[in-house]
Amino acid sequence: MDLENVRTIYPLNQSRSFTHEEALELIPLLMHISSKTKRELNVLNSQLSFFKTNSDKGQAIQEKINTSLQSWSDKVRRLGAIPVSLCKVRIPGEEGHFLWAYPENRLFMH
Repeated sequence: MDLENVRTIYPLNQSRSFTHEEALELIPLLMHISSKTKRELNVLNSQLSFFKTNSDKGQAIQEKINTSLQSWSDKVRRLGAIPVSLCKVRIPGEEGHFLWAYPENRLFMH
């Protein structure tokens, strides 16, 4: 699978199966979107702690957190993977599932 195919975006409800090599090629993209989301969530969580007594601002920050999490999840799904928890992903394989967790540079077979 060449890099062009890795960047293919799939409909959210379309499933696919990856070879080990194809799954490995997803890691840089997963790393990028997960790193960006983690940084964003760290900032938002700090703001949420600061504004915990202000329900309006706290609610607005919580909505941003939810949006960020949903955006990360959607991006992972569009790459053909399945979000398990924040920055932990299951990649359907031909003989099972691969698991990847931020910030690992390798896959685990499941």
